[in-house]
Amino acid sequence: MNSSKEEIELEKGGMGSKERKNVTVIFRYADWVDILLMLLGTVGAIGDGMSTNCILLFASRLMNSLGYGEIQKNDRNFMDEVEKCSLYFVYVGLAVMVLAFMEGYCWSITSERQVLRIRYKYLEAVLKQEVGFFDSQEATTSEIINSISKDTLLIQELLSEKVPIFIMHTSVFMSGLGFSGYFSWRLFLVAFPMLILLIIPGIIYGKYLLYLSKKSYKEYSKANSIVEQALSSIKTVYSFTAERRIIERYSAILDQTEKLGIKQGIAKGLAVGSTGISFAIWAFLAWYGSHLVMYKGESGGRIYAAGITFILSGLSLGMALPDLKYFTEASVAATRIFARIDRVPKIDGEDMKGLVLEQIRGELEFEHVKFTYPSRPDSTVLKDFNLKVQAGKTVALVGASGSGKSTAIALVQRFYDADDGIVKIDGVDIKSLQLKWIRGKMGIVSQEHALFGTSIKENIMFGKPDATMDEIIAATMAANAHNFIRQLPEGYETKVGERGALLSGGQKQRIAIARAIIKNPVILLLDEATSALDSESETLVRNALDQASMGRTTLVVAHKLSTVRDADQIAVVNGGCIIEIGSHNDLINRKNGHYARLAKLQRQFSSDDQEQTSESYISSVARSSASRLSTTKSSPAFFASPLPDENPRPPPSFSRLLSLNSPEWKQGTIASFSAIIFGAVQPVYAITVGGMISAFFLQSHEEMQAYIRTYSLIFSSLSLISFVVNLSQHYNFAYMGERLTRRIRLKMLEKILTFETAWFDEEQNSSGALCSRLSNEASMVKSLVADRISLLVQTSSAVIIAMVMGLFVAWKLALVMIAVQPLTILCFYTRKVLLSSLSVNFIKAQNQSTQIAVEAVYNHKIVTSFGSAGKVLRLFDEAQEEPRKQARRKSWMAGIGMGSAICLNFMSWALDFWYGGKLVESGQISAGDVFKTFFILVSTGKVIADAGSMTSDLAKGATAVASVFEVLDRKSLIPGSYHAGDGGTDGRKLDTITGGIEMKKVDFAYPSRLESLVLRQFCLEVKPGTSVGLVGRSGCGKSTVIGLIQRFYDVEKGSVKVDGVDIRDLDVVWYRRHMSLVSQEPVIYSGSVRDNIIFGKVEASENEVVEAARAANAHDFISSLKDGYDTDCGERGVQLSGGQKQRIAIARAIIRNPTILLLDEATSALDVQSEQLVQEALDQIMVGRTTIVVAHRLNTIKRLDSIAFVAEGKVVERGTYARLKNKRGAFFNLASFQA
Repeated sequence: MNSSKEEIELEKGGMGSKERKNVTVIFRYADWVDILLMLLGTVGAIGDGMSTNCILLFASRLMNSLGYGEIQKNDRNFMDEVEKCSLYFVYVGLAVMVLAFMEGYCWSITSERQVLRIRYKYLEAVLKQEVGFFDSQEATTSEIINSISKDTLLIQELLSEKVPIFIMHTSVFMSGLGFSGYFSWRLFLVAFPMLILLIIPGIIYGKYLLYLSKKSYKEYSKANSIVEQALSSIKTVYSFTAERRIIERYSAILDQTEKLGIKQGIAKGLAVGSTGISFAIWAFLAWYGSHLVMYKGESGGRIYAAGITFILSGLSLGMALPDLKYFTEASVAATRIFARIDRVPKIDGEDMKGLVLEQIRGELEFEHVKFTYPSRPDSTVLKDFNLKVQAGKTVALVGASGSGKSTAIALVQRFYDADDGIVKIDGVDIKSLQLKWIRGKMGIVSQEHALFGTSIKENIMFGKPDATMDEIIAATMAANAHNFIRQLPEGYETKVGERGALLSGGQKQRIAIARAIIKNPVILLLDEATSALDSESETLVRNALDQASMGRTTLVVAHKLSTVRDADQIAVVNGGCIIEIGSHNDLINRKNGHYARLAKLQRQFSSDDQEQTSESYISSVARSSASRLSTTKSSPAFFASPLPDENPRPPPSFSRLLSLNSPEWKQGTIASFSAIIFGAVQPVYAITVGGMISAFFLQSHEEMQAYIRTYSLIFSSLSLISFVVNLSQHYNFAYMGERLTRRIRLKMLEKILTFETAWFDEEQNSSGALCSRLSNEASMVKSLVADRISLLVQTSSAVIIAMVMGLFVAWKLALVMIAVQPLTILCFYTRKVLLSSLSVNFIKAQNQSTQIAVEAVYNHKIVTSFGSAGKVLRLFDEAQEEPRKQARRKSWMAGIGMGSAICLNFMSWALDFWYGGKLVESGQISAGDVFKTFFILVSTGKVIADAGSMTSDLAKGATAVASVFEVLDRKSLIPGSYHAGDGGTDGRKLDTITGGIEMKKVDFAYPSRLESLVLRQFCLEVKPGTSVGLVGRSGCGKSTVIGLIQRFYDVEKGSVKVDGVDIRDLDVVWYRRHMSLVSQEPVIYSGSVRDNIIFGKVEASENEVVEAARAANAHDFISSLKDGYDTDCGERGVQLSGGQKQRIAIARAIIRNPTILLLDEATSALDVQSEQLVQEALDQIMVGRTTIVVAHRLNTIKRLDSIAFVAEGKVVERGTYARLKNKRGAFFNLASFQA
């Protein structure tokens, strides 16, 4: 059995020892059941392969009896022989039916089993990696998504379809050589060296193809990450009208892949064309065979059978070699996946080694710690950092952003190991403690709350997987979250959406706190836990945290000093070390102390500070209500292929796909013409082979030589033709396919970037799903055009020509054969239909688990610090249950389909020979005609069968086409967004825009949650050039107002007007060009700092960039980076601190010189120093612009022209800061609350 495996490997043309290791590597996770299944499947495939050669054993006897029967005319026993052989055909057919069922069923089922296991192991391994692994560029989220969805699919296809076919071809090859030697050893020995000619070209191209596929994979990953970043922050892209820019970057990368694809086409053409050598070998065999018959007295039938088995074995080798491409692709994918699985984390969270202390007090100590991030070895973050936290005390770290506060927290959790110095817990070096245990004693609440797309209850249970409902409620009550959760439609079972998108910031934060509290940690780490909250939620949350931190060692990182006033000690961090430490009162009274300075700065701010908080609370409620509707869409993203049933898809129109390809009509014509010629090669070859046999039975030597000479010439010319024709066919089809892929990807992206924002809120359009659709569907459509059309044209030309020839030679026999053929075709067809419908379901079921993986990777810090990899894997495993069921059904279908198809095939051969014998007996046709007809039609049967085996790909292609056109045909609900070419079509463009905004009686609800109105009869007027602050509790609709002004959504009732014109009449893109938005979570794209700043204005000059950075107080810190403006920001800006990102975002807004400036919580996530800088920057740039500010901290909006207090979706009070404060209404309460 193993020998056959070896043969496969050898077969693969000795692709070098490394490759051999790679292919077997795929079977790494096979358990004994899989090994058994694979053995049975292999036996089946081998038997299936040998069947054709066994048939030839009987056929050679038949030929002899038919051939000599002509000459000796002893009809009776000749007919017996024919009948006996026909019966043997039937027996072989039945045996093969069983074997083929084994082949189909066993491989299909083992492939699903192994792939699900690999996916599981892969996710497990990725979640085990230390945090530094994710910072490095080598493991971007998009690459991990790609591996878990695309690479595992490759492996699965390989195991279920390609391996069995490959083993079958190999078995034809090996048995063919054996039989050939048995029929005529002389012929075999002379012909054997010619195999080399068949093998070598295939190997060379295989190597080359592998090299190309690795290169194009790299390019595509680049393209995918551009799209992923753009789609996951679609609002930023829209508000900066940067669609054009993203499409240009995307298209530049696609240029590269297009070239690689065309090279692949050429290589493939050469590889397939070189199989034409087999025709030349026939010419030689014919000549040498005739020599043996004339002088060595061998019988014609045996020589003939020897020739056929030899050529068949050579051809099947040729068939097996192109399949190597799949082996190489899958082994590259597998090596990629296994490299991740085998990567040993530098810090292993699941490692059970290490001390477990009897009891833990929770004393923390940093001794002379020096630390640099592995991804940025040249900038030191902490140098000589010393700090001691007594057990049960609270210590706060304050300081400028980027000074290393959050880093200290990461070191306590041992996300990283210090380069120098020691971090101790209870006086023990943290490196010697058991990591899982010590992390279990810590609770963390960070800036990024990192929720998963499951229910609220599940999210809280991440802290303690076995928590009871009472414990959960106790934790949520302690975190002030119980009340808002109770009000949600499904209570604790409410889904929170992708990354918690359906809840407001304050709500997410409180769930995160509940998640930390439920662990009952000894050490509590708070990293900016309240920065994103409004005053009211902040007070609630602060109380919650104060309660939570009682009796626990607490390390707090904060920007707002007011939040840490009560800490036992406050440490001021600057430049990576602690410069002052003491209680609030000590530090505040030091003359010229750092802390005193910070406090003074904040005091100027703080009066407003109060306000801001409560407001955000309101907005969170509103937002949450907004999100409530979409709670249903929390679960993982589905690909679009099988979309919800309410809108059945139009059947995919192939003609329309071709019309997309119309610019390449020249290539298309040449390619199709070449395919037609190549199609004709097959029947011509068959009739030559069939005719040749009668030459072997001729009595006179001269006649025989003359015939054979003609045949040899025909063969040689066929060989040449097939080479030239294949090259032109594959090159041209590859050219068409690549151009089409590129066109479709760009068109889809252009189209997707015109859709209204609400479309992206729908679950099946999450950024991950769209990303994989862009890459998978486009490549499927490509293979549909390039490989499938060429195959269809070639097949149909072969079939038509063959039928005509067959009818011409012996019409009666040909009619019978043609009549039987549909049966075989039908078998292949049913198999295809079943498999394709099943594979769609399978992929759909897998997406669910992919989404879980994506979120886990995205929130890997939380997974690591909560040690909840096990829980994520459990969710993942549950999500894979569905694919398992699908897989079992699929395997049965595969087995039955394969078995019956092959069996019927042999039965029909038996019929053909029997009927042919009858006709010869009654003298209607000659024996030679039987063979000619038989070969012509059988070979086309084979061609049709090959085309049939492509059908599964055709079905996949068809769903892809449908889904592509579905995107291309969708009309955006907010038209006028950027269309390719003309920058926006319908809609007015005003000559000048002064920026007066008026919202009249607006009603609005988010499309995904129509039942809850966020704004009711909302009215707001902003005079040109003035500034308005929106305050209110979180959830009252403040951020929604900003979304409406940018026309991310359209209002349901009422109107939004700018300069007196309804914005629905304006050209959207033109209109958005006059606005800039700075939001709470700044979106930074990978690329240089300069790229990020000119994102909003591509044609900006260097001076403008520097000016904008200066205005945003960012120039100094950018200049201090190692490459200045060319510094790479990393994926989603991981290389920058919060304050730095925010200032870059502000520079990006300023450079557009907007008429209308929208600030949504622009300074909430900053520390005091950066906040002051940023606030100054904002104050400067507001001058003379219409500005709308959403704020939680009231100090940030003191100086505005007017303030609107929003509650219940409408403006309740409006006036200047002073007036509202004196009015003693809702605003006054808020302000005193913050104070």
